[in-house]
Amino acid sequence: MVDKETLRQKLLQWEDLLAEFALPAWETFPALPLYMDQVVYLLNQYLTLLPEQAGEKQVTPAMINNYVKLKIIPPPVKKRYDRTHLAYLVIVCVCKQTLTTGDIKKLIPLSLTEEDVQFIYEDFVAAFREIQAYFRQEVRKAVQPVFSADEPVTHLLFRTAAAANLTTLLTEEILRLDERKTLPEEKREQ
Repeated sequence: MVDKETLRQKLLQWEDLLAEFALPAWETFPALPLYMDQVVYLLNQYLTLLPEQAGEKQVTPAMINNYVKLKIIPPPVKKRYDRTHLAYLVIVCVCKQTLTTGDIKKLIPLSLTEEDVQFIYEDFVAAFREIQAYFRQEVRKAVQPVFSADEPVTHLLFRTAAAANLTTLLTEEILRLDERKTLPEEKREQ
């Protein structure tokens, strides 16, 4: 099992990474359409917080092609991707860590206008930022007992696993309640 000093160092590094990480703002997406290699490069720059899988980058051309094939993101126009594609891809790549592709499709259906995608993306980034700050505080609180008492590191692992599980379950339950086909209608109702 991991010793407490190693854990302390890892948590400090992780907290620094979290403090520095930010999802890109809509207006920072390139205005001109991009080719696949450019999209992959940008997404891997944007999503440095996500774990790499066995040396693979967070995003690959094969992944993007699969998202198009599965109708999770719109197809490119003349082999080029615009800001709407980038927004879809950022949301998909972040959400795929915990949600199924079916659930992600409910969050951002393909029938959306660019304005709707922008609205959803900006809301997603704002929500991510809020939870990021909250999560940093909660991690500090959760690790205090490990370092100030004889609580085993495994207890922290159990707590984080339970939190991840319950958060995923709550998200899935909320998505099941939303029988509407698109979320931007909420914007229009306000």
